[in-house]
Amino acid sequence: MYSNNLKRLRNEKELTQQFVAEEVLGCRRTTYNNWERGVVMIPIKIADDLSMFYRVSLSCILGINKTINFKNDINKMNYDTLLYNLKELKKEKKYSYNKIGKEIKCTGTSCQRYLSGKITIPMDRLIMLSKLYDIDIDELCGKIDNKNLIKN
Repeated sequence: MYSNNLKRLRNEKELTQQFVAEEVLGCRRTTYNNWERGVVMIPIKIADDLSMFYRVSLSCILGINKTINFKNDINKMNYDTLLYNLKELKKEKKYSYNKIGKEIKCTGTSCQRYLSGKITIPMDRLIMLSKLYDIDIDELCGKIDNKNLIKN
């Protein structure tokens, strides 16, 4: 999904894979190449780092939003906010870990470990959670300030 936007963003800025990999992300070019080609799933932290570097939404980096809109006021993702939002949405919808797990194609135990922060949520599961709760992934991750996200 996201590989097309990563290449488009990099080419639009006239950057090499080598530069983005080493200077921006601190990784090897081959690793970045695998993300850009969609061979390996991009980690959430890397997707957020690219979002900040290119000044675009996480939705854009992930290819959820095909249109590239540059923003001046992009926030860094806050993983604690993401976990809080997911827990609150779980309560609000009265979903069990098993139900959520079924929806995002994992076990209830894995889902519980994701939402407790014991293991990092893989990007594909995060996208599924965003769809399950019908919420923009940038809002879910705290990249967009939205006081109405969680009802107190």
